[in-house]
Amino acid sequence: MAPVPDPSDIVEVETTHVHCDGGGGALGHPKVYLTLVDGEAVCPYCDRKFVLKTGIMPVIGH
Repeated sequence: MAPVPDPSDIVEVETTHVHCDGGGGALGHPKVYLTLVDGEAVCPYCDRKFVLKTGIMPVIGH
């Protein structure tokens, strides 16, 4: 069974394009840009999970 992410590592967002830098300033990681697919994305460096807020409709295109 996969470990359940710590709730502090789950970020609710209102857009399908986000970035993550680890949140630790110099102690973070390189900034990566993520696109939420099916309403979520996971940072490949720190495993922080980004989820689309309930009721937000994803925008298709620009």
